[in-house]
Amino acid sequence: MSFGITWPTNTADVINEIRDNIGRDITIKVLIDGTPCPICELDPITNTSTDSFCEVCSGVYWLNTTSGYVINAHVRWMGADTPLYTPGGAIYEGDCIATIEYTEENLQNVQNSDSFIIDEKDLYLEKYTMRGVPTINRIRLYLKEDSE
Repeated sequence: MSFGITWPTNTADVINEIRDNIGRDITIKVLIDGTPCPICELDPITNTSTDSFCEVCSGVYWLNTTSGYVINAHVRWMGADTPLYTPGGAIYEGDCIATIEYTEENLQNVQNSDSFIIDEKDLYLEKYTMRGVPTINRIRLYLKEDSE
């Protein structure tokens, strides 16, 4: 006798509704690059500044900036989660785990992220995994708290 799993057709809607009720806003700081230095000129051979002692860009010419992207997430701090126990000892996967909705835009922002702000704490991405059955519908972020 075989048993089949019947998935509801609106799984993503149910998960998003749960996240809306128990989640909170987090900020993904997305790295935006390619802004030219307002003081220097570009050396086309090296693709850097003609002034290696520039006070604004330090001779790099291209300035990287970040833009904040706010999204709703289910957030769990590591103290509430059980570590993965192995023969070699306990493995902690991150200080914080946040789960967000899977969209191409969200995935791209995670891949281009510089850092995250959750509960007024700065975190950085350790790794991420795609979640969902039968189709991917969320992204789980494993984050570490910035010690600086």
